[in-house]
Amino acid sequence: MSARLTALLETTDGPPKLLLDAAAYAQHVILQDRPVPWHDATAFSNHLSSIQSLLGSDIVLIRLDDMLAEEIESNSALREAMTVKTRKGFALRALLSDEKLRETAQALVRTAAETQRSPVVVQLPSPKALLLAADAAAAPGSGHEFDDDDAENAAVFGADWIRGFASVGIEGIIFDERSHLCPAAVYQPITNTTEHFGVLLGHRHDETLYFNPSTEIPIADPEIFTGTEAAVTGSVLFAEIPAEAVPETVLERLTALREGQPVS
Repeated sequence: MSARLTALLETTDGPPKLLLDAAAYAQHVILQDRPVPWHDATAFSNHLSSIQSLLGSDIVLIRLDDMLAEEIESNSALREAMTVKTRKGFALRALLSDEKLRETAQALVRTAAETQRSPVVVQLPSPKALLLAADAAAAPGSGHEFDDDDAENAAVFGADWIRGFASVGIEGIIFDERSHLCPAAVYQPITNTTEHFGVLLGHRHDETLYFNPSTEIPIADPEIFTGTEAAVTGSVLFAEIPAEAVPETVLERLTALREGQPVS
């Protein structure tokens, strides 16, 4: 299932291929700061198409971590269900067990995979980051501490949650580990799922995006889009575009990245 993504990651010919995180930028520029249509799969897919028309990323990224953060913050019924029990880890279990949320995420991913021409990947928080976010929303000041065993238990629920959309055409899942790094063993339940469905597993750090241990993608400094001189090279590049970036500058810098030129 990940054949196109694997081919892109292994490419050495032609201009660099870009994986762009344009979520914040697109919400500001395209949606004019209106909410992202998380609950309408067709509208969300149209939004992705608008991003692609504007920026032309070689790989389409869906920020499901943003969707989860918004649900935790704004869905009062879900947050209440997360507080039914006070034991450590229950909030995350309730979050990922919510059928409506699960169905919404699956519909978004399925529609995107069916309508986008480029390979689709999704980004999620690391298991420990999601544990902490759910616990903080359900029981502020609980004092709960989570170790790697807790994170692995969270990964079990996460694996069950992502199983529903790992089979609908996406080619990769990226876990954002910038705030809370987890050892490889924590991901074993998720690794088993992604390997079964032929989906590549990625880990986002501050300066490098790893797809499996052998594939390292350099991450461009976001400030290349806001004026600070920087340079980054590679056959595949990851870049996050800040919300406040000027559209004309963004297009100029993307052209420079594709041409393998320093930007200034």
